[in-house]
Amino acid sequence: MEIKGLYLVTPDYYNDKIFDITEKALKNGANVLQYRDKTNNYKIRMYAGNKFRKLADDYGIPFIVDDDPVLMEIINADGVHIGKDDVPFEFLKEKYRDKIIGVSTYGDIDLALKYEKLGASYVAFGSFFNTTTKKDATMCDINILEYAKNIKIPVFAIGGITLDNVDTLLKYSISGVAVVSAIYSSNDPAAATRMFIQKLKEYNKL
Repeated sequence: MEIKGLYLVTPDYYNDKIFDITEKALKNGANVLQYRDKTNNYKIRMYAGNKFRKLADDYGIPFIVDDDPVLMEIINADGVHIGKDDVPFEFLKEKYRDKIIGVSTYGDIDLALKYEKLGASYVAFGSFFNTTTKKDATMCDINILEYAKNIKIPVFAIGGITLDNVDTLLKYSISGVAVVSAIYSSNDPAAATRMFIQKLKEYNKL
């Protein structure tokens, strides 16, 4: 499955309206879906995760779980995304050879190159802008994206990305952008998705 374009990350499950917004985004071109939930119990996360997995399957796009390889396995997601404090990459790569494994590398090019050599499916850099989704997000210098062209696996930018600032990122050699609030907090998620897709196409990311 190809990992590029508009990488949609969910907020924590709050009610079933989240599925309606997600489907609008997928119907209008979102290319990857990640379920991220830091607050709900496992029963709710399994419920929401299965719903999101079915939506991703319906639209034929990769479905990734944030942080939690156990949940990935239970709901048969396509992969998992990890950060610096999560399950060690080497363990995941050995145990889940056929799964997508993405890694947050913050503002560290050397770390990204390391995970590329270890077999990561993609890496993500960020945050480049202030974000309310992750309260402790590390702020990164956008100039690190100058080095993205040296990385052969897909590279995503994440963190506070909006329609107003996405052009700043898309001029670099990245594969796509990850967004949360720009879609889920939008008054018109479908239109917001279409506008992101249009911008990605303008910069030849799709």
